[in-house]
Amino acid sequence: MNPVAMKMIRIIFLGFLPLLLISSASKDVELSTLVLNGTYILDVEENQHHQLLGDIGFSLSTEISSKGTYFNVLKLHFNGDGAVLPHHMEVVVCKENKTDALPLEIYKVKAIESFLNPANGVFGAYSSDVFGEKLFFTKGGSIRITHYSNTSVKGTLSLMLVNQKGETIRVKGDFDAI
Repeated sequence: MNPVAMKMIRIIFLGFLPLLLISSASKDVELSTLVLNGTYILDVEENQHHQLLGDIGFSLSTEISSKGTYFNVLKLHFNGDGAVLPHHMEVVVCKENKTDALPLEIYKVKAIESFLNPANGVFGAYSSDVFGEKLFFTKGGSIRITHYSNTSVKGTLSLMLVNQKGETIRVKGDFDAI
C-alpha cells in the first residue's frame, strides 16, 4: 500500500477514534440486575440501605370466601436464612378467580379486614435481625407479575412496610420464584 495513503488512514483513524470515545463517554449505561431462577434481589431503604438476596418459592391455591367467591391466592416465600442479613418475608397476592389463570398485571396493597376471608389485593410481612426481629406489615405499594406458569413466577415489587412503632421501610426489587 502507498505510504502516503497509509499515513492518511492512520491520521484519520487516530484523529477520529479519540473523538468517538469522548463523545460516547457521557452516555449513561444502565445495568440490569441478574436474577436467577428461584432467587431475588431486593433493596431495603430505611435509615441505611440494605440489599437482600436469597431463595424464593411460591404456591398458588384457590380459596373460597364466606360469601362463596373463589379467589386465586399466590404466596411468595422469600427465604434469607443463609444471607449476610438474615430475613424472612412472605407476600400474599389475592385476585378474584374469574379464570383459572393468574392475570399478568399490577396488584396493589390494600387494607386487610380479616385473615379468614381472602380479598383482592396484596398483603405482606417482613422480619429481619437488622431491625430487631420487629415485624413490618405492608402499608402501600404494589407487585407486578410479569410471568406466571405452573413452575415459575417472575415480577417486581415495591412495598412500603410499617411496624407497630410507626417505623417504615421500603422494599423493592425483582424476583424469579420457582
